[in-house]
Amino acid sequence: MGYDQVSRVYDAFNDGFDYRDYLDRIEPFLTGLPVEKLALDCGCGTGSLMLELFRRGYDCTGLDLSEGMLAAADEKLRAAGYEPHLICQDLGAINLYGAYHVVFSSLDTINHILDKRILTRFFRRLHCFVEPGGYFVFDLKRRASLAGRSVSVEERENELLILRRDFDGRYAEYRLDAFVLRADGGWERCSDQVAGRFYPMKDLTALLRSFGFALVKRIRYYEREIAIFQKSESRKGAL
Repeated sequence: MGYDQVSRVYDAFNDGFDYRDYLDRIEPFLTGLPVEKLALDCGCGTGSLMLELFRRGYDCTGLDLSEGMLAAADEKLRAAGYEPHLICQDLGAINLYGAYHVVFSSLDTINHILDKRILTRFFRRLHCFVEPGGYFVFDLKRRASLAGRSVSVEERENELLILRRDFDGRYAEYRLDAFVLRADGGWERCSDQVAGRFYPMKDLTALLRSFGFALVKRIRYYEREIAIFQKSESRKGAL
């Protein structure tokens, strides 16, 4: 399951998300960063957050498991004049060189990690790739935004997306069907299935604290909640 098939239309149906506003809410709490800021975007998707980070002076690396999403990110960032460093990797097996001043995991990436054991492994390993005093920023879908079943239909010029969601109180199943108008007047269909899991923020806060991260700020942001954590200056992680 993933976004490989619908990656080429993902941006068209996610154009209502304001990455500038998102970062404007977060950056006031990222104090003490150096001038040459290194950022890692875990679950970077098509690179929209990375694009805004580049514009703000960050040197960015993006990581995603979907090759389709990474291809879209590479095209977008190079068209904007940036040289992206993109890695195809599972977050549960994250293995990088060096450390970053800020690590982001936005737009429900954490919710898409279904197994808490894998999420725990990600947090444990991530500690090794955040600079002492650096930050980990992520967001989660709130339970109210997932409740029940829903079907939505969105239309853009020459494109149509049907999104079906079913939530059982812990897990959400998404079915995405995109239709793209071909040059010959016919329609091409591409489909993906994506799953998500609801996590109480208090549970993840306790987990991250056990790995040496301290909560700095929680921000309610529409149907999501943003959490900003800071790594201890002294504690060392273990792979």
